[in-house]
Amino acid sequence: MAHIQERREELLLAADQLEKEQFAKSIRKLEETYRKKELRDKIMEAFSGLAVQWRKDSGEGKKAACLGVCFLYSSIVRRDYKLKLILMGEELWLEEDQAEAVWKPEGFFEPFETDMEAVIEGLQKRFIRLCKAEEDAVRLWCVEYYFAALRCLCADMAEEIMACKEMEELNRTEGFYLFCGHDQGEGEILWREKKEQTEDV
Repeated sequence: MAHIQERREELLLAADQLEKEQFAKSIRKLEETYRKKELRDKIMEAFSGLAVQWRKDSGEGKKAACLGVCFLYSSIVRRDYKLKLILMGEELWLEEDQAEAVWKPEGFFEPFETDMEAVIEGLQKRFIRLCKAEEDAVRLWCVEYYFAALRCLCADMAEEIMACKEMEELNRTEGFYLFCGHDQGEGEILWREKKEQTEDV
């Protein structure tokens, strides 16, 4: 068991070094891609559609307390790269009435697949017989670079998202906030009504 754990630690350390090199190239392409108005408009459509769904399912009287962008590890392993958008009431994760939508940012994770091809190829030169579980572990480790980039994108667009007509028409609690993080796990507040600052949740 000690040998397996040692190999896993060495594997992830090596993968991290390789991904840093790949991501440095990929992030520049992503930044260029997401300057395009048509892609930013599609992001707005995803969030505005969720607001419409909330009003339809919950009625006009129910207040929304927060809007979340949630990462799904299972989606990374399946390689379909879907995220969950969620609007919740004051009971948050205990809330029975939530509005959820699947969001797959166009073109965002394609560079990650390219990264992984190069990372796995590099690891195979050093580690003999990589198994699927190890490749999945590498994938989940390296995708954190893209999750961080997605948090930055959402933070950059937070004002635009919250200013769209559908979001403004939501019946929101005082201190309504936008967060980004792992599904039902830790997240980071990117925008808060009347109090815009970054903090942990």
